[in-house]
Amino acid sequence: MESQQSIAIIGAGPSGLVFARLLELGGITDYVIYERDELATPGPWQQGGTLDLHGPSGQLALKRAGLLDKFSKDLARWEASGLHIVDSRGATVIQVGEGSDRPEIDRLQLRQLLLDSVPAHKMRWGHAVSTVERNTDSPRATGDNGCIIRFVNGTSATGFRLIVGADGAWSKVRPLLTSAKPVYSGKMFIEGSLSHDNPNHKIATEMVGPGNMAALGNGIKMAVQQVSNGTYRVYFGLPVPEDFYHHRQPSTFTSTEPTSKTDAVRQLLLSSNDFYATWAPALKALVETAEGPFRTWPLYRMEPESVGWDRGVTPGVTLLGDAAHLSTPFAGEGVNCSMYDAVVLADRIIEGCGNDASLAIMEDTALEKVLALYEEDMFQRGRDLIQRSTKSETMLFAQDAAAQFRKVFK
Repeated sequence: MESQQSIAIIGAGPSGLVFARLLELGGITDYVIYERDELATPGPWQQGGTLDLHGPSGQLALKRAGLLDKFSKDLARWEASGLHIVDSRGATVIQVGEGSDRPEIDRLQLRQLLLDSVPAHKMRWGHAVSTVERNTDSPRATGDNGCIIRFVNGTSATGFRLIVGADGAWSKVRPLLTSAKPVYSGKMFIEGSLSHDNPNHKIATEMVGPGNMAALGNGIKMAVQQVSNGTYRVYFGLPVPEDFYHHRQPSTFTSTEPTSKTDAVRQLLLSSNDFYATWAPALKALVETAEGPFRTWPLYRMEPESVGWDRGVTPGVTLLGDAAHLSTPFAGEGVNCSMYDAVVLADRIIEGCGNDASLAIMEDTALEKVLALYEEDMFQRGRDLIQRSTKSETMLFAQDAAAQFRKVFK
């Protein structure tokens, strides 16, 4: 069992890395980051899409981290801030966001920008967490919150003053604080791509351009976004059961056995009136040639009233981002909210440490006060995000979604 530094950060996503970077800049260097990925280099299953960073949250976090200039000059796609909304016939409903202060960046580019800002020796790759447990076998030592982090690789770590769960929807840290779990929203995205050589790449270029498009109607959705290399990601948004993709065999979809599950799902999406069979030819074309293998994204969220816990339940433990307040992506602020969480928590800790620049000598009561101040603000922000996202989700998947959007933006 390895004894580590004062702060353990679980997860090297945007919130965990922003938090680490801000601690570093604040002179608090006794932290370590545990990440389940084996290497910093992403595999083909980790490519991800693109996201927009908002001025008061995501961009603020980068500014505080000393990374905004590099983001703005080298990575931000200011021309990609527009969203083209069309109906199922392909007719434009509205064009919004052009010229707004919400530039796009690929998820992998954001991750690399943040990774490069944190000392490499702070990272522990290949450390997927299996459980985090409260150690009740022996009394706590001074500066030890009494928790043991057990990793899938068979190792463990203990002796931390603070454990910060930045480990996403299925957080292994969350159960220490609350029994609340994510629930399935009833919606799923199925993801494909359009490479430069794709026969319908030109259609995407004409309909989407450098930004994003959302096609709405008949209770379903299609989202298309350009990434930094000029290719496109296509997302088919469907109100389907949680096991829609993985628990069906290809023969369920057609009497002629297809070559793969991707082909089977494609056939269903194109042939069923519940999906895209009646949509405009240009939109159906994006389904026809979307490249696989398809990836599925069942969308989960926390119930708003489940966000929160009693500060006294597990001293020296807290959560950031999705681990604390998972929402569906329809408010468009998930990553931004998570990065802002990291700013607030880092500020509270740095203020609490004062000139000492270390958590090791802070009194337990002082640390708990710091965490309570952070959480009071974070709980409200998280509940609000979930509620707004759920409201948008209801509108996006309405039978008359396009008409509703036209009315809202008027």
